[in-house]
This record gives sequence, structure tokens and C-alpha cells, in this order.
Amino acid sequence: MKIIYLTDIHDGLHGLKAILQNTEADLYLFSGDIIYKAFFSYDRIIEFCGAQEEIYYILNETKEDLTPFDFTTRAIRFPEKFKAEVVEKSHIYRDLYKKAAKTMKDKYEIIEGLIRKYARSPVYCLPGNYDLDLQYTELYERDIHRKSFEMGGMKFSGYGGAPVWTSGIPEKLAVVFHEYNRNGRNYSEPEDFFREELPQICVIHNPAYGFMDKIPGVGNIGSQGIRRYLDDFSPALVVSGHVHEDQGVLKKKNTVYLNPSNFGAVDSVHGHQAGGFYAEVFLESDQVTTVNLCRVIENQFEELISADCTENSAKLKSQKSDSPVLAEDFIRGV
Repeated sequence: MKIIYLTDIHDGLHGLKAILQNTEADLYLFSGDIIYKAFFSYDRIIEFCGAQEEIYYILNETKEDLTPFDFTTRAIRFPEKFKAEVVEKSHIYRDLYKKAAKTMKDKYEIIEGLIRKYARSPVYCLPGNYDLDLQYTELYERDIHRKSFEMGGMKFSGYGGAPVWTSGIPEKLAVVFHEYNRNGRNYSEPEDFFREELPQICVIHNPAYGFMDKIPGVGNIGSQGIRRYLDDFSPALVVSGHVHEDQGVLKKKNTVYLNPSNFGAVDSVHGHQAGGFYAEVFLESDQVTTVNLCRVIENQFEELISADCTENSAKLKSQKSDSPVLAEDFIRGV
């Protein structure tokens, strides 16, 4: 079986179209942050982010444990209980929220159209922290958040989202990453989900703690619950994303961990990340044999690094001479 895996697409629709048109695979997996922003216009993006942050500021001042959507609903419904300024800001926020949700749904409709027109194999998608819950979109039939499917005798299970607040996304329609500490204990819905499903292949957006989850200057930010599950079980493959800076492939026990880094371009505090990265994963007899790190830039396709995963650790098979990613950085030791 050959899988083509993309994560953090970030509105990179031209590249996505090129992938679907020019590659062949038995299965395509898109793992989170399919969308990047809620509007096509940067001015409107800034306007919505500003309105959202103003409501969060009001919530912080009033100590209200509500989402901006729920708070503004209350302010609009009972205006006599709020200052006129708060009611006005609530109307502005809800108007932009409605437009943001519609624009994002329009984007997912475009993506579904691309898939229907160009994909020659099954495509499954997982929402990230920049996405709406895909059940509200045209991608709902491809959604694998808290769902499983079987292919080639293997079970695939997905859990999307990330435990961060993402500015500029309609928060009420986003996937909630249900993992938190309470009374000295860590509760993790993704851990419970994977323990119940026991898949051979785990598809996640937010990585497990300690596996491709290190942000420069911050450290490891991955899921403790998913890590506990993986310490107890050994699926054949775990694919993740979210942390663009911790690109790599690693084999520990019988499990291959993979983060090819962002497919779509993105500007962050760490600088411009051009993206274009994706992975080809080959499996035989329920085990990963080869992982290829690839890149597409302006419809030019390149295989940068090929890793052999048949032994106890991933090893270099080949590397493109002018690869922007070094094999010693991509292929990790235990």
C-alpha cells in the first residue's frame, strides 16, 4: 500500500490540486489545518481577529467562562444587562463570525470539488486548529476525527484539533481537543479513543508528547494522553503535523512516527516557512517499509530523502544532492 500524506495545507489549494493531478497512491491523508484563515481578504481577517480579541478581553475582565459566541449571544438577547458599547461590539463580532463561517465553508466546498475532480483514490481528512469541525462542511464524508476506517486489512483512526486557541477562526465551530488536568489527574479523550479503537495507523494533527512536537524556545508541546497510549501499544504508523519546525521520521519499537512538515506556506514567529512538503509511505504486511520526504514547488516535484524503515530504526536509503532538508535532521534516532 502506498499512502500520500499531507499536513498543514494552510489554504495551499494550487499545490493540493497539483498533488491530486500528478501523483498516484492507494490512499491520500490530509491531516489538519486544511484552511489557514477565515477570509480571502487580509483586511477582513484583521477585522475579525480584532473583534474576537476584544470579546476575549471583555470575558477576561468579567471572569465569564464562555466562548465569544455564547457571550455575544447573551449580550444581543439581553441588551439591557450590558453596556451599550459591549452590545455594539457583540453585534459586530457576530456579523463577522457569520461571514467567517460562510467563507470557510465555501473554501471546503472548493477543496471537495478538487478532490472529486482529480483524486483517483480515496481521500480522508482530519481537522486541525485552523479548521472548522469538518462535520459542518462539504468534507464531512471524508472526516476521520474520532472515527475509524479499514483499508488493505489495516485499521486507521483519527483525532484532530490541538489544545491551542487559534485567532481568526469561528471558535464555536472548531474541534475541541479534549485533554486537560484536573485535581492532579490528566484526562485525555484522544487517549481513550485510541485505546478503544486500537488502530494499526493513528492519524493525528497534534503530536504525541516527545514525538515531533518540539517548538524552538518553547520545548515539547505534544499530547500526554496520546503518548501514554503509544507507550502501551505499538501501531505500525503514527502521522502528525501542527509543529512545522519538528520535521522528521523516527522508528521506535515497531512504530514509525512521521511529520513531513507544512504543505502550505505560512508566516510565523519563526519566519516564513515556504512549505510544499509531503510524504510517501509504503507498507507491506502491516508494516512500514519506506518513507519518502517529497516536495512540490510551482508544480515541480522532488523526492528529497528516502528512509528505509524495515529494521529496528529508520535508515537513509537516498538523498537528493541539493536537498534543503538534511538526512541527519530528518531521520531521527530513538
